[in-house]
Amino acid sequence: MRDTQEPRERGAYGDVDRGLAERYVFDIIPESAGPRKATMRGSVIHSIRSPGSQKFLAKEHSVGIVLAPARKLRASLGSDKITEYDAPVGCIAINPAGVDSSLSWLATRKNLVVAIPPEVLSELALHEFDLADVELEPPAFGTVDLWALNIAQRVSGELTEKARPNELYLDSLVTLFGIHLLRTYTRRKKQSASPKGGLSAHSARRVQEYLMEHLTQKVHIAELASVAGISPNHFIVRFAKTFGVPPHRYLINLRLDFAEKLLVDSEFAITEVAYMAGFSDQSHLAATMKKYRGRTPTELRFSR
Repeated sequence: MRDTQEPRERGAYGDVDRGLAERYVFDIIPESAGPRKATMRGSVIHSIRSPGSQKFLAKEHSVGIVLAPARKLRASLGSDKITEYDAPVGCIAINPAGVDSSLSWLATRKNLVVAIPPEVLSELALHEFDLADVELEPPAFGTVDLWALNIAQRVSGELTEKARPNELYLDSLVTLFGIHLLRTYTRRKKQSASPKGGLSAHSARRVQEYLMEHLTQKVHIAELASVAGISPNHFIVRFAKTFGVPPHRYLINLRLDFAEKLLVDSEFAITEVAYMAGFSDQSHLAATMKKYRGRTPTELRFSR
């Protein structure tokens, strides 16, 4: 369960509490900072913060991209060493999961924050490198990444529009951002003791049952690995060898199968079907079904 304790703020260049436990980025950054949205692969926040300071220790990989110039930031990452630097537009700061950092700022700052769970980055790495075990290597403070800025501006625009943010669009941008992180800021580890085969019949059955029981919920790789009794990184590889697709895609298929059954065998409205099958709304179901099944819910229903 997420810790809902508010982050402790200080005056500019003030001391930062070093006793904070690992928490989710959504909980660390107060809601007053700006609009936010969680997606299947991560979360994004358009953040505007008054002068202050903060200790950051997250369960997810978090990345901040500067949207307006900021001067004389004072930051640390994984140590007590403080670095002072100016941050132009497009400056990127990467904070790997579980690595403590601190930041102090003298003026209002504006940035876009992307948070990606480690298991999601591992799953993307499996597709990108055929290797799930990767390690983020943060660049030096003050580094500008124009490609990351381009994605951040798109995300920011979607979050700040008057219309409701499109979760599927944001999820696609988070996925693109995750792949950029992998290609630009990771060191690939040699897979140690990598399993040769897939899951055992018993583990595969238990995982399938767990996914069916939690069909409409956000399921983390760590949960599934625990059910199977193996490590998260080995789980992703072995799951894919057993079922032919990664866990995220398998869960989408289960949801689509259930949605299609409801559309054919029931009179529930498509909006209700989307909710019952674990999709955020009707448009999310329609886009996902069109992408993976080649037809929309309406087309399927009227083909009965």
